[in-house]
Amino acid sequence: MTITPKQLRFLVIGAGARGTAYARAVTAATSGVIHAVADPHTFKRREMGRNFIWGENQPAEGQEFEDWKVWLQWETKRRERVSSVEDANGPPGVDGVFVCTLDETHAEILHAIAPLQLHILCEKPLAPSMNDCLSVYRALLPVGTEEPAKIFSLGHVLRYSPYNILLRNLLLVDKVIGDIVSLEHCEPVGWWHFSHSYVRGNWRRETANGDGSLLTKSCHDIDFILWLLCSPPPGSSTTHPPHLPRTISST
Repeated sequence: MTITPKQLRFLVIGAGARGTAYARAVTAATSGVIHAVADPHTFKRREMGRNFIWGENQPAEGQEFEDWKVWLQWETKRRERVSSVEDANGPPGVDGVFVCTLDETHAEILHAIAPLQLHILCEKPLAPSMNDCLSVYRALLPVGTEEPAKIFSLGHVLRYSPYNILLRNLLLVDKVIGDIVSLEHCEPVGWWHFSHSYVRGNWRRETANGDGSLLTKSCHDIDFILWLLCSPPPGSSTTHPPHLPRTISST
């Protein structure tokens, strides 16, 4: 007997460039669907809806929300109706959420939706402060000794690029160049990206939380380097100690 896997439905919170990129990836490369969008910007929200959700039709109930808080209220009431068998055939919910909003909003959103037990992918960085990162970690921890029921992931997508997977295998498993004692890495931010994002854009200045360009842009690179050289190599035991760097400098 052939078992057909369930078609997963996703909500995108934040219909900007990253939200659109994930919507395109889900639609093109998986059997899942983008089911709903939440964004206060009417044009971006409707554009994502037309391109990935309702097409030339009108959005159905539960597919368009002006804000993630509005969706959360709707989803909470929907679950109450379903649990009381008042609306067993009502509009469906979602299986997972893409959080693609500005960095400083991630922690609040993740704390609010953690009790819903949904799959979550949060865009990087997780949060602009260590305290927020740790609070999110605690909010998403499974209860007691239970295994995590859902997947939580950060948008450090460089780990999944085929060439980076090959590079890591060559360095850590095949050891084609022996032990690595030093690494120099350059983040090639295009001038157009830097000027429109980090000179006059949303990340134009460092705030009290410390979310400068090293965190907001280069956290990709920091994660990539730690994954490439510091994490236990593929196939090693879970007790394998991480190989941490002795010194780090950034210019």
